[in-house]
Amino acid sequence: MLRFFVNNIDLDMAEVHQSKGFQYGVLSLLGIGFLTVCLSQFFNPVNTESMAPQSVLPLPKSKTVSKAGIDALEGSTDLVGKGRFSASDLDSRFKQIGYDLDPVLEGDVEVPRVFVRYLPYDLSRMTETEERKSIFFRTLLPLVLKVNEEIVENRKRVWRLRHRQTMGMVLQAKDRVWLDAIFARYKVKGRSFDRLLDKMDVVPASLALAQAAEESGWGTSRFAREGNALFGQWTFNPDDDGIVPTGRGEGKTHRIRSFDDLAGSLRAYVRNLNTHPAYAKLRGMRKQMRQNHEDFSGYKLALTLDKYSERGEEYITSIHAIMDANQLQRFDGATLDDTTIELPTSKPLI
Repeated sequence: MLRFFVNNIDLDMAEVHQSKGFQYGVLSLLGIGFLTVCLSQFFNPVNTESMAPQSVLPLPKSKTVSKAGIDALEGSTDLVGKGRFSASDLDSRFKQIGYDLDPVLEGDVEVPRVFVRYLPYDLSRMTETEERKSIFFRTLLPLVLKVNEEIVENRKRVWRLRHRQTMGMVLQAKDRVWLDAIFARYKVKGRSFDRLLDKMDVVPASLALAQAAEESGWGTSRFAREGNALFGQWTFNPDDDGIVPTGRGEGKTHRIRSFDDLAGSLRAYVRNLNTHPAYAKLRGMRKQMRQNHEDFSGYKLALTLDKYSERGEEYITSIHAIMDANQLQRFDGATLDDTTIELPTSKPLI
């Protein structure tokens, strides 16, 4: 190899005549360099496989969880699928961040932003009724408040766009597209802002929690466990995900609509109350409360839900009983906390 390398060097390149001693010195240096490269490859070969870059920053001792969700907890799986957690796992995490219902009921603290995707897989196995109810309410309350928070933000945007349009200002294309989608979502014809704002409004936490408890058997129903369906909403749309009820009558085609997570179920429930003709009385009472600058009362709004169930007035009585027994009316003034929550990273939380 070295002889081949030497024989291919043009000693008279560019017709520059140099001394033979200088030429041999250059060749010697080239030969030494070539041998050095060969030996280094032999004793320390190059790794031709790709390697992941190493971290150049130390890992933090704690993890900040703000406006996030507890989607999965390590070591908590069930027969339905991985990524779900047990009631004891979730309860211990709630205790770590000091999340308890009593201070919230007293109005002393705000609700932490912990948005859980699924109910615990073993909720129905809990023998202590009060503990099961506590897990159920602590899981759903932040989600209810989050859905209402989204509606409030959308209302603010509608008011801003309405004002701009009233002032004769041209709306941006993205705002026009957004408005078209909002009018369609809330089934408002004629682009009436008044009708849209009557429909686009919040549902008090007490009402949402009480109905979720009633409709899902406190989160233990098959539909809640398998499809995150908290409110037993029917669907006839073949494009919707759904669960066929056991014992569905011959010739019936309805299914119980299922959702990817609990938040999806809550959003569908609120939209149902805000758009279905059967709940026009609820929207009318809520509008009156807003006009009178009253705090929204889930207890009063429940009086309008005689068409929500075939049980009629009996259903309303059941909803009121759940509210009374668990002091749910006091959650109507609850708000989400914007502060950061510090949690240890011994187990992944998000």
